[in-house]
Amino acid sequence: SGSFLGAMTARRLTCLCLALCGSAAAFGPVTRKHAGVPLRGLGAVRPLHGAAGQEECQAVAKHAVAAFLAAAVALQPALAVSTEPSDFKINKGGASTIVDQRGSSKTITRGVQLDSSDFSKKDLTGVSFQQSQVRRANFQGSTLLGASFFDATLDDSSFEGADMRQSNLEMASLNNCNLKGAVITEAYVTGATSFVNADIEGADFTDTFLRKDQQKYLCERAKGTNPVTGVDTRDSLMCRD
Repeated sequence: SGSFLGAMTARRLTCLCLALCGSAAAFGPVTRKHAGVPLRGLGAVRPLHGAAGQEECQAVAKHAVAAFLAAAVALQPALAVSTEPSDFKINKGGASTIVDQRGSSKTITRGVQLDSSDFSKKDLTGVSFQQSQVRRANFQGSTLLGASFFDATLDDSSFEGADMRQSNLEMASLNNCNLKGAVITEAYVTGATSFVNADIEGADFTDTFLRKDQQKYLCERAKGTNPVTGVDTRDSLMCRD
């Protein structure tokens, strides 16, 4: 689809350039300076008339189209999207829309009400749930690598066995959440993040920096070993024995 769109855009650009060339021939002489091709020497200008002028202008148009296509190819990796078998989404840049495989339905995830939603076993890498209400939701076994839950309300949701590495939990409310066996390593947590009554048995918090009072609170509830990383929950929280 990308190559088709590029071809269509290139065709339109070519038509525009050639149309301008035709206009230039109709309304007066075209100069090399106007065509963007200066002669040797500063400010040297040679008028272009008739067929010669048309040929010169068309050559410039072709160079412009070639330059455009080269730039489009160079930008392709930055604009790439993931086409996973189940769902697809933008892997980078905080995607806020999940589209199903056939493109028949869309789920907006940012700044919306998503209570009781089922996101279990889905690849939600980089998806943003920023400032959304996602209470009593099911994220069991889902991949949430780099996902954003900034200022989201996640109370009573289940993240059991979820991959939450490098997720953004700034100001998020995870009260009464099931975090059993979740991998929450290198996550971003602030003092306003709430884990009241969260079940963290077997969760791995390695390299997730917590405020002292948060660390103390979680250590009082910590037990078990993460089934994926093999790290004890208490060790990941650097709890004192």
